Amino acid sequence: MPSKSFPDLDAHEELSNKKQIKVLSWNLWWKFENYLDRQDLIFDELKKLNPDLLCLQEVWEDSDHSQAKVIAELFGYEYAYSKSFEIDGVSFGNAIVSKFPILKFSSNLIPTPSEFNENRTLLHAEVNYDNAKIDILCTHLNYKHEQSDVRQNQVAYILEYISKLKNSEFPFILCGDFNADPLSDEIMQITGLKSSKTRTVLRDAWQITNRDDPGYTWSNINNYAKKTLEVDRRIDYIFVGKPTKKGSGHPIKSLLVGTSPNDNIYPSDHFGIMSYLEG
Repeated sequence: MPSKSFPDLDAHEELSNKKQIKVLSWNLWWKFENYLDRQDLIFDELKKLNPDLLCLQEVWEDSDHSQAKVIAELFGYEYAYSKSFEIDGVSFGNAIVSKFPILKFSSNLIPTPSEFNENRTLLHAEVNYDNAKIDILCTHLNYKHEQSDVRQNQVAYILEYISKLKNSEFPFILCGDFNADPLSDEIMQITGLKSSKTRTVLRDAWQITNRDDPGYTWSNINNYAKKTLEVDRRIDYIFVGKPTKKGSGHPIKSLLVGTSPNDNIYPSDHFGIMSYLEG
């Protein structure tokens, strides 16, 4: 993987003087392997990055604890949580954690065949940024390679949902673990390389800011991902709508996060993505 996928954290702020919003998307790998050790690494990484908006997948919650709430409390932020399904009584879902006030949020089931016994959701939050509304959406699509047809239906639902939203103040932000490569049919629906019924097109923040870097978020560098014997892939995304006339929402810089292990323990099986957007 090209070395520029792993920039120095101290260099994050060396950007333009314009107002920026730091958006992070990361699959936290629920309570799977080495959970307690990984949780500390996740918290340390998030504190270094200090994002403004966090879209998180495979977030857990039970009757006593909420991972999203703990992360929100680290920063004094607000959060919204959307349960997708349960594993042994512990929920598995998506979360949006926001520096900006959350005006309202909704959890929406997306099309998932009943035989998979795993619901998937689209979490939508409206946040108040500098007296403007931002619509931010977080999702996690079906994971198996052979389920591209399922993911295409899920993407079609998401694009139709977005097409019905009205917001001229700031471009829509869609984040998540899409379990699909940039040139897959499902991702090309989103980026406009493949037609969709709604003609809703979003821009891939990583592609705009790192044209020559594949940005693998599922990488054999990561010990957990390596165990699956799969090829390196970019399957996690931050998508944004067309920038406003003033440039709001345009991606300036993107980087991978969670790339540094501690004693061969990575924070998650996925690397996350953080993008700086014009404010």
